[in-house]
Amino acid sequence: MRNLLQLPAARPRALWTALIREAGLRQVGTQVGLTLLVSLLDVGGLGLAIRLLLGNQRGGPALPLQVSLPILFMVVVGRSALQGLASVRQEQLQNGFSDRLRHDLLALVLAAPANQVQTVGRGDLLGLLVSDISRSTLALDQGVRAMQNILALLIYGLGVLVVARNAALPLVLGLGAAATAALLRRSGAWQLGRLQTQLNGAIQRTVGDGLHGLKAVRAAGAESWLLERFARETEQVRQVLKSTVRRQASYTVLRDGLALAVVGLWLWLVQNSLTPEAVATTLLLVVRAASSLGTVISNLRYGLGALPGYGELCRLRQRLRAPAGDPHPTSTPGLPGAGPEETAPQPLLRVSWHDPQVTVELVRGQLTVVAGPSGSGKTTLLDGFAGLLGEERSCWDLHGPAGHSLLEGRAGARRWRQLVAYAPQDPVLFEGSLRDNLLLQRSGSGQWTDGALTVWLERLDLVHLLARPEGLDGQLHLSLDCFSGGEIRRLVLLRTWLIDRPVEVLDEPTASLDPGSAALVRQIIRERSRERLVLVASHDTELLAIADRTIRRSLSDRDRARALHD
Repeated sequence: MRNLLQLPAARPRALWTALIREAGLRQVGTQVGLTLLVSLLDVGGLGLAIRLLLGNQRGGPALPLQVSLPILFMVVVGRSALQGLASVRQEQLQNGFSDRLRHDLLALVLAAPANQVQTVGRGDLLGLLVSDISRSTLALDQGVRAMQNILALLIYGLGVLVVARNAALPLVLGLGAAATAALLRRSGAWQLGRLQTQLNGAIQRTVGDGLHGLKAVRAAGAESWLLERFARETEQVRQVLKSTVRRQASYTVLRDGLALAVVGLWLWLVQNSLTPEAVATTLLLVVRAASSLGTVISNLRYGLGALPGYGELCRLRQRLRAPAGDPHPTSTPGLPGAGPEETAPQPLLRVSWHDPQVTVELVRGQLTVVAGPSGSGKTTLLDGFAGLLGEERSCWDLHGPAGHSLLEGRAGARRWRQLVAYAPQDPVLFEGSLRDNLLLQRSGSGQWTDGALTVWLERLDLVHLLARPEGLDGQLHLSLDCFSGGEIRRLVLLRTWLIDRPVEVLDEPTASLDPGSAALVRQIIRERSRERLVLVASHDTELLAIADRTIRRSLSDRDRARALHD
C-alpha cells in the first residue's frame, strides 16, 4: 500500500491552481461565464415576474401584459438554453479532460526510461488510470460548480441587498451562521481524500493480480486468500466513504439549525415590527441562502476530497519524466534511424552496442547467440541491447551501405527501438483478434494479406488456428489461456518476424516447444540471420551448434546484470 508520506507535499490551493490550468483556463472561464449569464437571467426573470404580478398592487407603473409576457417567455427560454449549453460544455470538459489525462499517462509510461518505470507498481498505475484520474475530473467538476454557485449566490445576495437594503440583515446573519457551521464541523476531506488515493492502488493491485494471474490463482488454490485480501481493502474504502457521508450529514444539520437559531433570535427581538407573512418569507429566504452557501461548501469539500488523486497523478508523472538534458542522437543520412518511423528501414551491415559494463557486436549474415546458466544476465543483456534497459548510458554504433551513425542516450534509444523487433522471454497475447495480435495495426501491415499470413501459419504448424470461429478476425478472450504455451510462443515469434525490422532479438525462442516446432523455429532463425542482424539468448544446444558467434555469460556476471536493473 502506498505510503501517505509519498503523496505530494503541495497544498490544496496549489493543486487547485494546477488542475484548473491543466484543464484549460479558457474552458473553465467559459463554463463559469455561462453560469453567470444563467444566474443573471434567473434574477432578471424573477424580478420581471414580481413586477408583472405585483406592480399594480404597489401602485407602480406596470408593463402591459402584451409586452411583459413575451419578455418573460424569452427570458425563461433563454435561461433554459444557456443552462443546457452550460451542461453540455461541462460534460465535454470533464470527458475530454479525463480522456486526455489517461492518454497522456499511458503515453508517458510507454516512453519513460526503464529504470523509472521499474519504480512504479502495476496496482499504482491501474489505480491512477481507473480511479485517481476520475477523481481528478471530479475535483475539477466540483471546483467549477463551487465557482458557479458562488457567483449565483453573490448575484442573489446582491439582488436582495439592493431591493431590501436594511431589511436584508437576516440574510447576512443566515449566511454567517452557515459559514460558522462549516468552521465548527470540519470535514477532514483532504485527509480522507489522501487515504482514498492510498487505497485505490491497493484495490487495483488485488484486482490486477486476480485477473492477470487467474490461472495461477486457481492452480495454487488461492481463491480464498485473494477474496479475503480484496474484502479487507474494500472494507477500508467503505469506512472512508461512511466517514465522509457522516461528516457531511452532520454539517447540514448544524448549518440549518444554527442559521434558523440566529435568525429566529433576530426575529424574536424585532417581532413587533413584522407581519406573519414577512416572518415566513424571511425564514424561507434565510434557509434558501444558507442552503446555497452550504452547496458551495459541499462542492469545495467533495473537490478537496478528490484532489489528492490529482496530486498522486502529478507526483507519478514527475517520477516518470526523463530528466532534462537528455543527449540527442547524431545520425548520418541513408542509415536506419535517420528518417521518420514510417520510412522503410534500410539494411544494416554491423552494429556495436556499448554500455559501461559490456559491448556486443552483431554482423549481418552471422547468427549471434548468448548462452549461460539461468540468472547469469542473458535477458538483461538482451533488454539493454534492445534499448529497454539502462538506455540513458547506452550507445549504438551503426554501420550501413550509406555510412556510419551513432545513437546514444534515451533519445538515441527511442530511434534505435524503431529498428529492432524483440520477442521477449515471456510471450504475451493481447485482447483482440488473431490478426490484431500478429500485425498490431502498424503502418505497412497492409502487405500481409490473408494468404501471406496463412503461408506463415502453415510453416509454423499453426494453420489449425484458422479453424477457430471467424478465423483471423475472431476475438480472443484471455481471462484463461486459450492457446498452449508453444502456440503462444510461436505466435509471438511470428509477430516479431512480421514487423520486418533490420535487427531481431529473440529471448529463448525454442523454450516450451516440441522437437518438431523447435526445428522449424531454428530453421527460420538461421534463414533470417542471413539478411538481418540477429541476436538470440538460448539454452538450446542445437541452436548453439548453428551459431556463428557465441557470447558466454557466467554466474559471475549476475552482479553486472543487477547493476543494469538498479
